[in-house]
Amino acid sequence: MGLATAHRLITEGARVIVTGRTQGRVDAAVQELGPNASGIVADAADLGAVDALMETVQDRHDHLDGFLANAGTGTFLPFEDITEADFDHGVDVNFRGASR
Repeated sequence: MGLATAHRLITEGARVIVTGRTQGRVDAAVQELGPNASGIVADAADLGAVDALMETVQDRHDHLDGFLANAGTGTFLPFEDITEADFDHGVDVNFRGASR
């Protein structure tokens, strides 16, 4: 969904910044999207990485017109089998990283 949105934004004339947890996936997305895309490695579950991402964006670009938080995760187990660590990871990815 995020990559499709980036394609659409680029066809509308936008420049986009894509992020992901691994350099290879970020590089592949940027290559697919073309010259109006750039990439930064950042893990949405790591608040320090999200803060560093925002600092990098501020350093490289004069402004940011929009933000799409596309990261998401879940634990697909019976409720009684979900651990506190599972819950914390879901909150980190799905809420905390997108709230910065």
